[in-house]
Amino acid sequence: MRFLYGDSAPFPLGYNFLATLEVFMAAATRVVQLETESRELARQTDEVAQSRVKGLEALEQFHTVVMRAVQDTAQKVQHAHALEYAQRVAEFASRHVDEHRRAVLGASEREVLQVRNDNEHRTSEQRAQIEGFLKVAKLPVLATKVSMRLAVDGKDTRHQIHAVFDNPDGIQTAFALNASKVAAWAMPRKVADFAQGTELLVGVDKSWLRGTVTAKQVNVDDWTVTQFDLGDDSFELTIKRKLVEKESLFFRLRRGEAGLSGVVEHPGQVDARPAALGQSDLAALDRVWQAVRAACGEVLEHKEQLRNVSLDGAPVFDGGLVIPFVVRLVTMFAPTVREIAKRSPNEFELSLKQETEGGRREELYLRKEQLTSKLHPLSSVGREVFAPLGLDSWVPGVTTAPPPVVSGPPAPPGSSRTVPRADEG
Repeated sequence: MRFLYGDSAPFPLGYNFLATLEVFMAAATRVVQLETESRELARQTDEVAQSRVKGLEALEQFHTVVMRAVQDTAQKVQHAHALEYAQRVAEFASRHVDEHRRAVLGASEREVLQVRNDNEHRTSEQRAQIEGFLKVAKLPVLATKVSMRLAVDGKDTRHQIHAVFDNPDGIQTAFALNASKVAAWAMPRKVADFAQGTELLVGVDKSWLRGTVTAKQVNVDDWTVTQFDLGDDSFELTIKRKLVEKESLFFRLRRGEAGLSGVVEHPGQVDARPAALGQSDLAALDRVWQAVRAACGEVLEHKEQLRNVSLDGAPVFDGGLVIPFVVRLVTMFAPTVREIAKRSPNEFELSLKQETEGGRREELYLRKEQLTSKLHPLSSVGREVFAPLGLDSWVPGVTTAPPPVVSGPPAPPGSSRTVPRADEG
């Protein structure tokens, strides 16, 4: 399967970019709208709070002037009734100022708390929007790291698999994967499931008479894979002969400029020390490594939960980088969107073609209006985030600017989809 531009020129990405673009616009515009609302609410709240503070300051200044005048006049009169009057006026006025001060502080605290709660809800929705996008979207991947732990609870076992994806432009995402969606991962896996006939010189043979420990050949085909961590240049693997027993083997492999190297450890065996792996063992374990990597391919398609997303190594959500994250994706997508638009035969659509191995082609198209409509709820500042995509240039000529901001909620993500059309050309 390969993809082509609408004019049949080769498309550089190996997936349906239009589907990713559609989901991105639905999620990203909502994220930007939420951020705009949050900032506007914070601005309005700050203005109201400042107005209250100014009013309180004016009242306190007025109170000071009045009290000084009352006290000065009472001192001049020097009569008990006048002094009592001045005292009661001062007490009443002071209570009034104190009550007003408490009211101002209380109102500000309530509004700050309300803003915090509203922002938490918005942040939660932003996270849900970004997670929903990243779970279904396709992004170029520079490197992938996968980790697995076999969780054992009595007779029940399940594979806990996580993956970290390094994407272009400093983006990294981490997901918990749903291994149960893949039949091969529904039960504990043996080494033979990945590479049969794996013989390793890693066994421990103890001589009680001589007090020595020597290595022996072991066939690990029936050993269970209990955990692994794999990347492009590293592989760590733990296997057990029996899940209920402590005996296990731990392998650590590294691939560098000098080639492949590795060590084996025997957790729980006091007399066994880490030992360097020989070339035959390295070759056998490299075969297991590549087989495990290939077997993980199908599981990578089943993203269950977003664990983390970072931008240039900084967390997007905790670091307040939601908008920079959207901007980074817009920058990544913009050249592709513009090139697709330029090569699409219909001025009202973005189109690609997918070609099967047999040469049959289908057209994938996305109406431009489906994307520009996502801009409707945004202010001019919000629309500016998406300016590099060139969407405003798609608005019909009778309109000189995108539609005005509306108060209604945006269309739910996924309300429109790319539609395949048969194309024999």
